[in-house]
Amino acid sequence: MKWVVDNIEARVEVADLIERYRDAERFLALCRECPSYGRVWSCPPHDIDEQWLQAFDHAMVYGTRIVYDPAVRTGCTTAEAREAIEREAMHEALKQVVPRLYALEREHPGSRLFTVRCRLCGDERCAREWREPCRHPQLMRHSLESVGFNVDAIAREVLHMPLQWTAGSELPEYSMLVTALFIKKHQ
Repeated sequence: MKWVVDNIEARVEVADLIERYRDAERFLALCRECPSYGRVWSCPPHDIDEQWLQAFDHAMVYGTRIVYDPAVRTGCTTAEAREAIEREAMHEALKQVVPRLYALEREHPGSRLFTVRCRLCGDERCAREWREPCRHPQLMRHSLESVGFNVDAIAREVLHMPLQWTAGSELPEYSMLVTALFIKKHQ
């Protein structure tokens, strides 16, 4: 096995998430530097703001951790090899976790799932580039970063599992996806 996927979850009040981990100005400024800004429907600019987020009571925050086999880690000799392994592992992890997250969202009417950058169109470019509506509006979800949350701090302080970053050909011990289900008040 090249890697193992495990999951960590924590319940947190949305008001606490907003107060402690949302810095919209800082993170949306970072988003503006990304080539996907304004070109992908899951990326800013969009109409999700603090007032919209405050309609939710609590969130279930999920960390999907991909732990790499030590032999795979030491076998990475180039940045390209590392990127290929990370891409394959993320793809496999998303295939496992995303259907479960959508099912959880359906179980909680009025809730909102925040996943990772949208990949619903596969290799085809997002319709937003041509000022066309989203091809998958019923499935497209924003990431926590795209609405101004500090995912690094959430991983470290809420999930107690800090993100690990890569450099060059070195594969980290693990990679992590941070997602959340925001659940409406009175549910």
